[in-house]
Amino acid sequence: MKAQPRTRPSDTGEDRELTAFLTAQVAALLSGSHEPRPRCPRCDGDHITSAGFKMRQSGRLPMFECQRCGRYFGRTVDTPLSEKHLKKLDLFISLLSQPISCLEAGARMGSLPADIGKRVTAWRDWLLRLDPSGTWERRVRLGGRPTELEPAPLDFAEIGAREDTYLTVRLTDAFDALNSTSRRPPPCPDYGSRKSHFAGQSKGGIPSFSCGICKRKFGRRSGTPFVNTKMSTFERMREFIRYLALPLSAMQVSEIIGTSAGMVQRWRDKFAEFADQLEPGGSLSSRIRLGVTPDETTPCPFCGRVGTAQHTDGRGWSCAGCGRLFSMRRGVVDWNGRLYIVSDEA
Repeated sequence: MKAQPRTRPSDTGEDRELTAFLTAQVAALLSGSHEPRPRCPRCDGDHITSAGFKMRQSGRLPMFECQRCGRYFGRTVDTPLSEKHLKKLDLFISLLSQPISCLEAGARMGSLPADIGKRVTAWRDWLLRLDPSGTWERRVRLGGRPTELEPAPLDFAEIGAREDTYLTVRLTDAFDALNSTSRRPPPCPDYGSRKSHFAGQSKGGIPSFSCGICKRKFGRRSGTPFVNTKMSTFERMREFIRYLALPLSAMQVSEIIGTSAGMVQRWRDKFAEFADQLEPGGSLSSRIRLGVTPDETTPCPFCGRVGTAQHTDGRGWSCAGCGRLFSMRRGVVDWNGRLYIVSDEA
């Protein structure tokens, strides 16, 4: 191999230099001539004699015999062209440099996506044998990272984020106080009067009180976003507090907590409002980061391209480059009692 790429492939469409390079390599392998004679793939011997032809879908292929070890072989041995059926070979080669999914390529080729993925991996491996520097192999974009031989870890901006222990403790203590079952009456929220008394409790055990001056009935949750919160959700909401400072998607947290993504959004808004009641001015609520969405720096987990996320009605996001659905899920671990977002490798 002597030719080397002179320009980088464009962001979209076919890389014609890669297509031309592969086409030339394929033409050499499928040549009907016995010359030049290849070395033996088994012993690397160079004493090779012609051994007739073998009929393939692509035509007559010359065969050879090694006089050192007796191996009978053709030029396509140990290459992707050793397949019995090379369906739509020219189309497949033209698709290799395009940033599309195996699903889309399979639809064009009339093949299963899994079969396309295996073929791409085989062609990547062959390109590395033709050019060990990897210059050509890196220009293959079909199938994205799942078809790479050794995909490099992606760098997500969220990796390294950790639970905000101040936010967790501040909100948890205040949330617990709101949901206390103690019958000791708090001051009246209107008058601040201590002349209040216990006035019964709900089925969930949350007490209510009555002011001895204004006669108003109230509870500890009166005037807060949680006034109508059911006690059946208390433990999940309490666990939810730990995730408020992590830049995770609502969908991922909903699966962790065991509720819907819509409920996660509502809980987030309630706690943000509650944080502003505890610390007016936004000093506490500004620590909340839950509900992150992809931006111009977020790489696609399939093809690795950044800035390609586009909103898809009802399904979140998809990558404009490879067409795959876009996920904002990140690895989360609890280490020494604190939550951390980590890379997949960690």
